[in-house]
Amino acid sequence: MTKIKLDVVGDPIGHSKSPVIHQTVLEELKLDHEYRKVRVEKGQLEQYLAEVRQKEICGFNLTMPHKQDILPYLDYIDNEALVFNSVNTVKVKGGKLLGYNTDGQGCIWAIKEKGCSCKDKNIVILGAGGVVSTVALKMALEEASSITVLNRTPASANALAENVLLRTGKTVKTGELTTQSMAAAAKDCDILINGTPLGMEGIDSDFEDFSFLNSLKKDSLVYDLIYNPEMTNLLKEAHLRGFNTLNGFGMLIYQGLLADEIFLDNRLELALLKEKIENKLKNFKNF
Repeated sequence: MTKIKLDVVGDPIGHSKSPVIHQTVLEELKLDHEYRKVRVEKGQLEQYLAEVRQKEICGFNLTMPHKQDILPYLDYIDNEALVFNSVNTVKVKGGKLLGYNTDGQGCIWAIKEKGCSCKDKNIVILGAGGVVSTVALKMALEEASSITVLNRTPASANALAENVLLRTGKTVKTGELTTQSMAAAAKDCDILINGTPLGMEGIDSDFEDFSFLNSLKKDSLVYDLIYNPEMTNLLKEAHLRGFNTLNGFGMLIYQGLLADEIFLDNRLELALLKEKIENKLKNFKNF
């Protein structure tokens, strides 16, 4: 059988957990494989793509800063990736580059694992950077009843809202990220998502006041996209109040498993693989 050659591409790339996820899958399937971390600086994608063809790479995962920069080089872009204007998975097939985005569906699968649905729910998202744009767009596609984005810089939240409206026709409410605005938004909230770096390992800042959690309904889900630490102070405080909680571990793993299904043209045993990946990631030296 031909060796399956896959990469993860970004800058920086040393911290990436992608090899742990994908190598676990490929090992479980007993497939001959090679999975590399490849540092590609911004503006250097064309040189990397020449290497893809030369070395017969089967596909690659993309992280910052390439998720949008890759778009002009692709021969095909999946509909959801077109909506997100962002690609994190590229499959090489018949010399063609096929682009997909698994971040949004990874987020949804993690939420569904908690027994929750986004359809007809009121979603409140804290922050407007990084992956939040994709999450907000996916919530719109999932027919959320309402989406509210609160950010320290209101202009960024407004820009995100304009993008969601343009791409999905869904209106997003916006506001400044304050204890008062979070408490007000929490009153009707079904799913509260933290997309800020507050509480992340290596970040000095955290939420100054968790009293806004007291405004949530009893059956609300508090979802922190951070996965390091596994239990942020936000999740600890939410847990103490009896709320259903979720960290970013599931989204990280599911987006990788979805990418592997694309690479391999095969449905995977998700529950079994997710458990094995979780165990490996918890022991990952840089985790």
